[in-house]
Amino acid sequence: MISVLKKFSGLRSKGESFDKILGYWFPELVSQIILITLPSIVDSWVVAQLGSIAVYGALGMGSNVLHALNKLGEAIPVAATAIIGRHNGALEHEKCGEDLGDTFWITFLLGFAQFTFFFFCASGFYHWLGVPEDMVVHGTPFLMLKSFGMWLAFITFGLLSFIRAVKNTRVPMLVCISGIITFVFFDYALVLGKFSLPRLGLLGSSVATIIEYGFMAGIALFYILTNPDYKKYFAKIFLSVFNVGRALTLLNLSWPIVVDKTTIALSYIWLAKQITHLGTQAIASFDVIKNLERMAFVPVMASATIITFLVSNYLGARDYDGATATIKKLYLFSCFTVLATLIFLCINATYYVSFFDPANKLTTFAAAALTPISLLVFFDFTQVFLAGALRGAGDVKAVMWTRVIVCSCFFVPVSYWFSSLPSISNLMKFVLIYGSFYVTTGIIGLVYLLRINSHKWHQKRI
Repeated sequence: MISVLKKFSGLRSKGESFDKILGYWFPELVSQIILITLPSIVDSWVVAQLGSIAVYGALGMGSNVLHALNKLGEAIPVAATAIIGRHNGALEHEKCGEDLGDTFWITFLLGFAQFTFFFFCASGFYHWLGVPEDMVVHGTPFLMLKSFGMWLAFITFGLLSFIRAVKNTRVPMLVCISGIITFVFFDYALVLGKFSLPRLGLLGSSVATIIEYGFMAGIALFYILTNPDYKKYFAKIFLSVFNVGRALTLLNLSWPIVVDKTTIALSYIWLAKQITHLGTQAIASFDVIKNLERMAFVPVMASATIITFLVSNYLGARDYDGATATIKKLYLFSCFTVLATLIFLCINATYYVSFFDPANKLTTFAAAALTPISLLVFFDFTQVFLAGALRGAGDVKAVMWTRVIVCSCFFVPVSYWFSSLPSISNLMKFVLIYGSFYVTTGIIGLVYLLRINSHKWHQKRI
């Protein structure tokens, strides 16, 4: 007992204090809820009011590729956060501004590339998934237009990464609040035809996303350019800054993050493909359960975001003990929050599922699957959090290769085998397929934990 108390006392004296961690974490929690979770929840609820499983299924299957695009859009900003954070920790302010210029133009071009691709390939994506033809018809124009909104999202993520990297999580939170208010209004109004606006159905969701991220990007850009405290970062306007050498450095750090983030996102798409043959009820249930679990997982996503810039700042100041202590503190804090949210979710699964099923067409199936799958979500916690810490240290290739190898060598064959099992119920098969994903992330988390304990990440450089 004395030994444990000494270790805890030593932990408290090093790294970021719990008060400061909470001060960073809470605004980021709000930002994650507003930017990632709430739009999906609201969108699913609004589209569910149309009363069509085909339309709801098209939204759910399309949301998997949109999730992958979100992860792709986060990759460059995550790497930029690590670079800018380290320069900020070293008081190299003008380099931070130059890094923002490179980040902006790279996210701009990457966003344009994905928009071009999905403009021409949306229909092929739905056909590859194997969904019914009526879902293809509804989903194709939805995904084409939604990808334009994601182009604006890429730019927004890049701008907000700079603000976070210089240790300001409050403004990104406020920008996200303004964005979600805009999205909720226009999503409700355009999907269902309210407030004298046209009833666009599923396409209304895409238009609302375009308006949302266009508004957010404008606010973030205005704040960066007009904030007097940020003048020290800019010898000239960052929009005119682009250096090939720095951009290549950023891309070199980013491509492993692109691979590792999209590996998990693509695993969701593969997961969806294994589920589609179980029928429309399973397809719609997949989207409902996925949304509810992501809502419960938001505290971890907030922790993963702030641990990236905290670790990068501590390593920039060469304070390795402080970085390690901060990781441990935030990990313990996140354990309690994710357990509490998962328990809360499982207490009344039927109620939460029925929120997205006003016609009561899938509640029984989805509620029965939600509890056992939710118990496995905790396996995902360690890998998401520790991946953020390793990225902050620049140890991005360890994160990437672990995800690629485990997902390709374990998850793909195991989930395919479960989907091919004969003579079991659709519900059992659904749980086995979905659960195999979380067992996969549990294995990944164990590898990351061993990496952290080895201290090899101390020697990584950005």
